[in-house]
Amino acid sequence: MTIRHLLQLIFLVLIGLLAVLFTALQMLSNTQEEVAASERRRFVSYRLADELRQSSDDLTRMARMFVQTGEEHYAEHFQEILDVRNGKSARPVDSYLVYWDLVLKDDKRPRPNGEAKSLEKLMIEQGFSVEEFVELRTAQETSDGLVRLETIALNSVRGRFDDGTGKYRRVGPPDTALARSMLFGDDYMEIKAEIMKPINRFLLLINERTKNEVDELRAHGNHLLFISLGVSIASLLFCIASLILLRNRVLRPLGQLATAASDVSAGDYSIELDHTSTDEMGRLVAAFNLMVNNINVTLSELKQKNKELEEQGIELDKERVKAEELLLNIMPSAIAERLKHGETSIADAFPEVSVLFIDLVGFTQMTSSIGPYELVKLLNEIFGIFDKRLDEFGLEKIKTIGDSYMAVSGLPEPVVDHAFRIGNFALAIQHDFNEYVREQGMTLNMRIGVHSGTAVAGIIGTKKYAYDLWGDVVNVASRMESTGTPGKIHVSEAFMVRLEDVYQFEACGEMEVKGKGLMTTYFLTGKKF
Repeated sequence: MTIRHLLQLIFLVLIGLLAVLFTALQMLSNTQEEVAASERRRFVSYRLADELRQSSDDLTRMARMFVQTGEEHYAEHFQEILDVRNGKSARPVDSYLVYWDLVLKDDKRPRPNGEAKSLEKLMIEQGFSVEEFVELRTAQETSDGLVRLETIALNSVRGRFDDGTGKYRRVGPPDTALARSMLFGDDYMEIKAEIMKPINRFLLLINERTKNEVDELRAHGNHLLFISLGVSIASLLFCIASLILLRNRVLRPLGQLATAASDVSAGDYSIELDHTSTDEMGRLVAAFNLMVNNINVTLSELKQKNKELEEQGIELDKERVKAEELLLNIMPSAIAERLKHGETSIADAFPEVSVLFIDLVGFTQMTSSIGPYELVKLLNEIFGIFDKRLDEFGLEKIKTIGDSYMAVSGLPEPVVDHAFRIGNFALAIQHDFNEYVREQGMTLNMRIGVHSGTAVAGIIGTKKYAYDLWGDVVNVASRMESTGTPGKIHVSEAFMVRLEDVYQFEACGEMEVKGKGLMTTYFLTGKKF
């Protein structure tokens, strides 16, 4: 038998055993649910029987209270209890709990009403046996007879008597003594006791039926449990036998093959495994031996080719690192990645960015008095101060032209706090620059201009790439710088409204801005807190 057929057989047998086990466990679970349902039915039966007894006691109490006091609300409660039991009035929620004792305390209903349903209908819905229902029905009929007696007593206190038709339309003097003798006499107590006898017999019948049901279900459950245990043991033994068989047919040859493969990977190509079986493992061992032989034939060639490729790869890696470093120095890393992945035309629209321009005031006059080396060194130091703050606030430097510096916030990855970032950056470099020129004893100053708005950014050039920014936001930011005051951060109103809650601004009034007309501008002076 091939390994494939062996595994199929093992799988089918295991599926069959698991199916039998699952079915037995499901039936066992159903049996347990039926036991619980039987117990619930007994509880509901007890509750209904108790409600019949309790309603009878409540009717007795209300009738006696009315006869004793003559207060009409006791008679109203009597009728209300009777209507609830007969399904003429809505039944209070959880009526089997303490209810009328709480009503008598302050005449307030402790719980809302639910559906109107007679006690007899509730009994029918429980599906009692004929014998059980007869006992409850007998108890209720006896209770109804007691209600008729209580009704006569209630009406006699009001001076109303039966006119012979069952209607209390004959009027006479109230007869309280008659009412009391009816409700407190021996006949009344005998009828009261007669109500309890069938209820007691009903409870005994319920106990007996429930016990028989539970005993039968538990015996069935034990039978299913034994079946489940037997199937589980059979499944365990079958799994053990299957594992032993698979170990001899599959795992042991695989272990030998793995050891040989490990030796081959360590450089030992002289291995040749014995194989006599014709199943899948035998064919696999034969293929392995052939593979090792082929490796021996081509190994020397691969070593020579690998040596040549390694030499070429070292040079290529050096060039690639240089190219990547150069690319990251002239444009954002996200744009550089896009270029590396083959994008040739990159242009993105950004609805919300903030642009900053810086111009060094007095630098042009200084260039005439220092040499070219000192000039470049000075610019590197100053722009290096600005560059150090870029990553801190998440900005991108776009370019430098002479002694001018341009940066932007909000691209190439859009951010909602672009104005806040560039405001922090402007204040930080203003402080850093002032510290630098003070330490160097220079008279340099700088103007900063900032504006927020919409921009387009992309790659320009085919040989020398340049990442640049276009749009009205660039032009206005440049105008803010050129029309600003040395040592100040000159910003547009569009920038100011984005940060007026957290920054302090000094109004500059209206000024003519080329291409934009009159604009209200401000000086950014610091944070509010």
